[in-house]
Amino acid sequence: MAMPKRTKFRITPYLFIAPTFILIFIFSYYAVFNAIDLSFTDASVGFNKSFVGLENYKKLFANAVFWTTFKNQAIITVTSIFNNIFFPLLAAELLFFIRNRKLADITKTVFVIPMLVPSIVTILTWRYLYNNDFGFNTLLNSVGLESLARNWLNDPQVAIWAIILVGFPYVSGLYFLIFHAGINGIGTEIFEAALIDGVNNLQMVTKIHLPNVIPYINVVFTLSLIGSLSGFGLVAATTGGGPGNATMIPSMLMYQVAFGEGNFGYASAIGVMLLLIIMVLTLSTRKIIFPSREES
Repeated sequence: MAMPKRTKFRITPYLFIAPTFILIFIFSYYAVFNAIDLSFTDASVGFNKSFVGLENYKKLFANAVFWTTFKNQAIITVTSIFNNIFFPLLAAELLFFIRNRKLADITKTVFVIPMLVPSIVTILTWRYLYNNDFGFNTLLNSVGLESLARNWLNDPQVAIWAIILVGFPYVSGLYFLIFHAGINGIGTEIFEAALIDGVNNLQMVTKIHLPNVIPYINVVFTLSLIGSLSGFGLVAATTGGGPGNATMIPSMLMYQVAFGEGNFGYASAIGVMLLLIIMVLTLSTRKIIFPSREES
């Protein structure tokens, strides 16, 4: 019997992808390990540093502002996850029940087009609407609801809720497409069997759609969790963490400590804690809230 020929090893394809792996290593893995190293030092502007052990972490846990940032982050994260799951899923469900093909295509396009608009444009538009002299206040004054007018982004009582409201009605084009793909990927035979059994629209959603889109909800949940905990663009572009610390979040605190105070060691400790929290929450929620079918 003739032996199969060995495939000749070719290095050329690996050379094409090597730059990608090098950049990933430098800007992702090396950056993480460097941050962990800096968190045990007193590194500051000028890059002079000395080993200080756990002093940065002790200082961090004793800082009341640090714990305030996590309370604010918890509020923003929980509402963000809910908004990123509920509203795009609702839009995908509504699209599913539109029988007119042309109207369905138009509706899908309407939901997806906002993806072309940079998120900073949306944030700045909402900041304009929150201006104390026009925007929402002008609308409230014109309908006789002057008592509801606020200095939205400078009132400690409402600032964080004003930030959460940014982007309403929260139909993210990406998450909408994920749910849309999930619903349409269930299989026509299941829908046909359900119709034969005489299920109504509500039963179609609760008994067929939701159980089958759990993996997609898992994906959106994880992306929303990581995005909310690691991002600070929304807060930075609206309040900068103010008034006071009413909207301060860990990533914003890390930015201010690093580039405002020049204390890179302490800022790295904040970043490491944030990384650990993201990892723990992501892994625990995948195991507890969305266990795999093999485990369940």
